[in-house]
Amino acid sequence: MKFITKRKFSFLAIAMMVILFISSHTPYQKQDVKPFFKGMVSIQEEDLPPIAFTYDGALVTPSAPYEYVEFFLRKGAHVVSFGLLAFLCIMALKEQNKKAPIFLGSILAFLYALFDEFHQSLVEGRTGHLIDVFVPDLLGILLILMLFLIFSQKKKHGQKPRQ
Repeated sequence: MKFITKRKFSFLAIAMMVILFISSHTPYQKQDVKPFFKGMVSIQEEDLPPIAFTYDGALVTPSAPYEYVEFFLRKGAHVVSFGLLAFLCIMALKEQNKKAPIFLGSILAFLYALFDEFHQSLVEGRTGHLIDVFVPDLLGILLILMLFLIFSQKKKHGQKPRQ
């Protein structure tokens, strides 16, 4: 049991990778949240910001309100998931006293994001898009990287983080 407690962040990082793998291995039809929203909430085009754009060749527009909301939920989940993975990888490397854990943990999370999109491209009914790695996944990783750098600078200079 002592081995597990000494490596708790390593186990949590691996658990997060397993969760992401399972999620990527699940066909889109089983993850589609639009029917749930349609049964729970009425969303109209005028309820949403009038911003339309193309993402990886597909038009994201409030004229398709449920698809629009689902797009932002899915990309938000990418940011949170890969930010959390970066945090866990950094903490796992710190608990093992590795050198440069902030940068190595961030790189490890990024490499897993690449693997995750590749894996997703092999799953029937799913697609893998590099833009997902370089926009929402990397955003989550970079947010955690910046937070670690800010807090490590404050710690280095003897400042307490603001509360």
